[in-house]
Order: sequence, then structure tokens, then C-alpha cells
Amino acid sequence: MSNSIPLPAAVPTPAYTYAQFRVLMDTLTAKRRTTGPDQSPGLIRYTDQNRVHLDRAHAMPLLPELVEKLAHLPRPEHWLVLGEAWCGDTAHLLPILAHLAEKSAGKVELHVLLRSEHPELMAAHQTNGSNSIPKLIRREQGSGNDLGDWGPRPAIAQVLAQQLHKDKSLHVNEIIKTMNAWYEADNGRAMQQELLALLGKPVA
Repeated sequence: MSNSIPLPAAVPTPAYTYAQFRVLMDTLTAKRRTTGPDQSPGLIRYTDQNRVHLDRAHAMPLLPELVEKLAHLPRPEHWLVLGEAWCGDTAHLLPILAHLAEKSAGKVELHVLLRSEHPELMAAHQTNGSNSIPKLIRREQGSGNDLGDWGPRPAIAQVLAQQLHKDKSLHVNEIIKTMNAWYEADNGRAMQQELLALLGKPVA
């Protein structure tokens, strides 16, 4: 289901458009599978549940000032998002990134890359030595030069996730439930505000 059209040098293959990734999620769920080598029942269940998060997040309101900023970028960008179908954070954040790209007046083109299929790229964009996803990598469309990255979560969500994972009394389902509630309450604002600040910084 990866893109059959030749991709620019800035986009490694295999890669998916957001629409292709959304179809992939449905296909995997129908086959009782997920992305990556781990096909455990838990990850397959999360993949099915994440389809709801994808649809909800894509409908979240976009910050007008961020949409305006993207539409007037000095140079077109490719946004590469490393993720996986079973990843809850990917399900909450990827649709907003895709929606922003759709509203960028052609200045941003987004592709989804599975972490399991791009280990070298993931290794180059770790978070504190961890292969945390989702990870947004911005590249200049013309040259393919890296313009920076973002992820895997808004800073406030990152702190919450770290606190939850340190509490050994919590079951993983409790952690996921708490994180889901945070994302739903935030309504996509924290990530968009961080992206707005990021885009305002000069490229080194």
C-alpha cells in the first residue's frame, strides 16, 4: 500500500500518504494484524482502537495562526512522520499534522514512515536515546536538507507520560487511558503551539 509514484529524494521509501496510512489501518484490523514485527494481541487491539483516535483527531480545530504560518513558509517542506499503527501517540498526533499539511496551500507535503521499516532514520532522530514515536522530521523539498524535528509528544504530555511509566503500580491499560484522556482534553492545542514556536525559529 506504500506509494507507487516515485518519491522525491527527501522522502525515503517505503512511505505512505496519510490517506494510504488510514486505509492500511483498516486493512490491518480486518486481518487482525498490525505494523512491525510484534504481532501480539495487545498491539493488534490497540491498532483497532486507534482508528477512532485518528478520525477524531483529524477533525480537531487548527490554530489559524499556524495555518497562516505554514501557507507562507519561505520554502516548501516535506514532513516525514515516523510512527506505527499500534502507537496511541501516533494516532492522536499524526492526523493533526496531516490536516495542517492539507491546509498549507501546497507548502507542506506529508508522508508516514513506519519506524520498523526505517531503523537508520529513527536512530538519527531519537529522543534521549530512545526510538520514541511519533517523530516529525522536516525537510526542504528542493534539497532534501533537514530543517529540524519534533516529537514524540508535546512537552507537557511527555512529562505526564514519564510520570505514569515510573508508577509501577499502574497497568499499561491505565496509562493508555490517562494519556487518551489528556489528548482529548487538550484538543490538539499543545502540539500546534509548539509547532508555531518551532517554525518561528531560524534554521541553523
